[in-house]
Amino acid sequence: MHPRHFLNALSFLTRLGPPRLVAQEDFPKTLAWFPVVGLVVGVLSLLPVLLGLFAGYPWLQGWLVAGLSLWLTRGLHADGLADIADAWGSRAEGDRFWTILKDSRAGPFGVLGLVMVLAGQLLAFGILAGQERFGAICWCFVLGRFVSLTVLCLCKGIVRPGLSALFAPGAGWRTFTAALGLTLVSGLAMSSPGAVFWGVAIGGLVTIFLVRLARRQHGVNGDFMGAAIVLGELAGALGALV
Repeated sequence: MHPRHFLNALSFLTRLGPPRLVAQEDFPKTLAWFPVVGLVVGVLSLLPVLLGLFAGYPWLQGWLVAGLSLWLTRGLHADGLADIADAWGSRAEGDRFWTILKDSRAGPFGVLGLVMVLAGQLLAFGILAGQERFGAICWCFVLGRFVSLTVLCLCKGIVRPGLSALFAPGAGWRTFTAALGLTLVSGLAMSSPGAVFWGVAIGGLVTIFLVRLARRQHGVNGDFMGAAIVLGELAGALGALV
């Protein structure tokens, strides 16, 4: 795990790293760093709150954390969620599913999906902020990246051409095990065993849903990975509140 690959992952997944020219063979080597990128996003999204901004107003703090995470990631993962929601909600199959998925226009199911998931994040982060469980909030962003990696590992054989295909060769069990270790250790350090257990369990349900959808539609792409990140973040927040 060379630090250069972490910088590459930071550049792909956030606005924190400058655009980089990356050799094709280096793309798969960034996957193991996905949870670490999530940790960075979580810390920076929480920083104003930790410094006391909106102290005493947990709902505003939850809104701020959710908003900053969107800004840090350029809304890339939320866009993937909207595309998946549109295509899934349409009940389309085969080529029609992928046509809807690739349409840059936001449909009603995409808007509804974004509103429901992001509102869920805002509410859950706000409750956790009110309980001063800031470590649990931060870990949600780690879990989201791990869920995305897991979806790619399980769907590696049906990846479609595009950015996800460049990552796919690195989606092996060695990478999965390393990312799982980082996710669990960071979760136990920042949150509670119960929150980690339920977060992983709910994240598992997210994984099952996306993997089944990908296999039914005979493909997985970057939109699936983005949706997995945002839904995985919500899974971590809900798990902390069970």
